[in-house]
Amino acid sequence: MKAALFHEYGGPEVLKYEDVDPLPVGRSDVLIKVRATSVNWFDIIGRKGDYRPNARFPHIPGGDIAGEVAEIGSEVTNVKVGDPVVVYATVGCGHCESCRRGEPNVCLNYKYYGSALWGGYAQYATVRSQNVLPLYKGLDFAECAATNITFLTAWHKLARANIRAGEDILIHAVGSGIGLAALQIAKLHGLRVFGTASSDEKCEKGLELGADYMINYKKQNFREEIRRLTGKRGVDVVFEHIGADVWEDSVMSLTRFGRLVTCGASSGYRVSMNAAHIWHKQLSIIGSNHGTMNELATIVKLLEAKKLRPVIGAKLPLKDAAEAHRLAEGRSIFGKIVLEPEHLN
Repeated sequence: MKAALFHEYGGPEVLKYEDVDPLPVGRSDVLIKVRATSVNWFDIIGRKGDYRPNARFPHIPGGDIAGEVAEIGSEVTNVKVGDPVVVYATVGCGHCESCRRGEPNVCLNYKYYGSALWGGYAQYATVRSQNVLPLYKGLDFAECAATNITFLTAWHKLARANIRAGEDILIHAVGSGIGLAALQIAKLHGLRVFGTASSDEKCEKGLELGADYMINYKKQNFREEIRRLTGKRGVDVVFEHIGADVWEDSVMSLTRFGRLVTCGASSGYRVSMNAAHIWHKQLSIIGSNHGTMNELATIVKLLEAKKLRPVIGAKLPLKDAAEAHRLAEGRSIFGKIVLEPEHLN
């Protein structure tokens, strides 16, 4: 099969389009004919070597996998050949308290497809059958691939933050896949959304998609704007995934009893702040990691009902994965970047 893979860490140029044998299909495995995958930030930091979970080279990135079942192992009963499916990316140990509770995303030994395990930047992907979720026929594979990780991560984050109708939320980087997912989910739950973006064009698109206010952080200080727009009150929730560059101002943007929920740190992991603000305002700092299989099933149902819909900023053939990474790192694309493997049928 053809795959976009890397033999060493480095820039986008280390991604090569090469022939490689798919992993063998075990008794409880499923071979997926990948119709669509998408670019996520952990694909980029994994390729760069900032995050090194892969045990060997070559490595195939791609946590988002949507396609059709091409082959099943002898013990697989939940899907059949030809079924359209999406893959839940987290693989837990299966034995710990978190895994038994249905939360492998909190397993101390969890792995991701596309991170520690081979992922979806390939014509085919071998995955565990328990990680496969059947799709309703007619759902678009590109939309499913663009929904999988970003919407699931955003949904779980907002559930962890215990959002409530009528609250104010600040969502950083609304033009990103996860920011757009958070915007849709927050509006679905009746929140007033304040978003940030890096250009006036992205701000306009954010408003078109339902944000109540957009802040161009290249021109405006978002903390000052939140203070002005809320009458000095601040927001109830900050949806944070940027890290060092926005951390202290994000905390300062919260009102009393506010919650900051975070899942990433694209600008740096080391943060600093005046801790006194946490106890004076009785704030909560909440960590969140990916989501659960049950939450993914909920998102797929909302996708089918057209209550959620990802914004796809670009579609490229899989052979152009290096260019897709360049576009993602350049942050010029509004929405998700989808990669589509080529198949004869």
